[in-house]
Amino acid sequence: MFTAAQNFVDLLRTNRTYYQRTVAMSRVLLDKRYSGSLLGVGWALVKPTVFIVVYWFAVAIGIRGGRSMGDIPYILWLIPGIVPWFFISDAFTTGGTSIRSNSHLVTKIVYPVATIPVSEVLSLFYPHVMMLGIVTAIFLLSGWGLSVYFVQIVYYVFCCLAFCIVTATLLSALTAVSRDIGHMVKSTIQVLFWLSPILWSADKLHGALGLVIRANPIAYLVTGYRNCFINETWFFAEWQYAMYFWGFMVLLTLFSSFLYARLQKEFADVL
Repeated sequence: MFTAAQNFVDLLRTNRTYYQRTVAMSRVLLDKRYSGSLLGVGWALVKPTVFIVVYWFAVAIGIRGGRSMGDIPYILWLIPGIVPWFFISDAFTTGGTSIRSNSHLVTKIVYPVATIPVSEVLSLFYPHVMMLGIVTAIFLLSGWGLSVYFVQIVYYVFCCLAFCIVTATLLSALTAVSRDIGHMVKSTIQVLFWLSPILWSADKLHGALGLVIRANPIAYLVTGYRNCFINETWFFAEWQYAMYFWGFMVLLTLFSSFLYARLQKEFADVL
């Protein structure tokens, strides 16, 4: 445990030392991802918008027959829950392969490798913030409006960003030494999507099954975003759930830091 904590401190120190380089690199990665396209960064908003429309039509119209989620239209219920998923899934796939996809920074120049997954996640975070701005505008223009509970969006965005950075650091280290991990992540990402309460509500699930679903940290984030826009529930009102999430985050962070420190020495040789 002490060794893992020391590894975390080392990672934190590295990212703090090279903070400006990390931010600059995140902008470069964002521009590079959409370079040569007519819409540029706009494609980061087009893709999730198309998916939201497709999921809304398939589930709300096709499966639910146009029924709403209680007092709120299904489309307004869907959007706050699916927006964090787009960020999380990209962090798993793009962030999770960041070290391997930027192998030239590892093998050919002296570069703080620990900042690479953080830079990648930050490059994904900018479109996420823009999507949140669009969601906010949709709620205001729809007549549903926003309540005082919306202020806690800052807390849940921080939770989501922290989860994505830690997960991307872990997966990028594993993927750097084994391509199989990258293929495994792509195979399981859809499983996580359908097992998380994104298109459906977990309110009717009770007992062991309900606990299993809520144990998924993605469920905490999805529910949290909906608490800001729809459910009107303070995060501290569910303090046990918050404690579980941050307890999970502590263990995940320590494990990620420990594993990264053990695998880092092999990056240059494997890549």
